[in-house]
Amino acid sequence: MCRPGESIALLLRLKGFVSVATSTIENLELMLEHWKPRALLIDTRLCRAEGFRFVRKAARDSAFNAVLLVAMTNVFPPESPGDIREAGFDGLCRRPCPVWRLADMLESHFRSSTDRA
Repeated sequence: MCRPGESIALLLRLKGFVSVATSTIENLELMLEHWKPRALLIDTRLCRAEGFRFVRKAARDSAFNAVLLVAMTNVFPPESPGDIREAGFDGLCRRPCPVWRLADMLESHFRSSTDRA
């Protein structure tokens, strides 16, 4: 059985994105030692308990300046959009969030960022 993150990663791969799912922030931090993605879609349940330490650190790290940080949350999470922005996320996608909409958002963001380059 596929976990939600794994199914999103699979569907994004089918749309042509390089994507990987992980179930812990620790695994993500290990992956980032060897891989520099253009976007991180982070389930807020993974980092809420530690006060979004990873996201706050990434938002201040110049190595992440070009990385889009998107919070993936439930329909009624404890955090408001303002809390999400304050933690360091660039965007927010609430569940249910159709993968086609997520893929369109990513395509649009990266297309417009390459148009500016």
